[in-house]
Amino acid sequence: MKKYRLLMNGSNYLMAVDGKTVRQGFFQNMIIKADSPRQAELQAISRIWHDGELKARTLNPPENPQKVSLHTLWELDVAYDDSRIDMERTFYPEKKWWEFWK
Repeated sequence: MKKYRLLMNGSNYLMAVDGKTVRQGFFQNMIIKADSPRQAELQAISRIWHDGELKARTLNPPENPQKVSLHTLWELDVAYDDSRIDMERTFYPEKKWWEFWK
């Protein structure tokens, strides 16, 4: 079994921010032990989809689902000290291209 560091990207998450519903995206580092990069990716996606805290904050209707994808993957040495890697989600406001000029 190998150890992987994955940078995951969530997008199209509708959330309440300051009393308004806004579209948010996020990046999150994850450390996964798996037999292959694909298995690591699937485990990371599953962890995000089943995260109770994130599900509770998300306001998406079924016809407008959120998305989760792999941004970057690194294979780590088994002895790599991953305690310095920040595993928290970093949210950012998502905008359509025309909203940048408002």
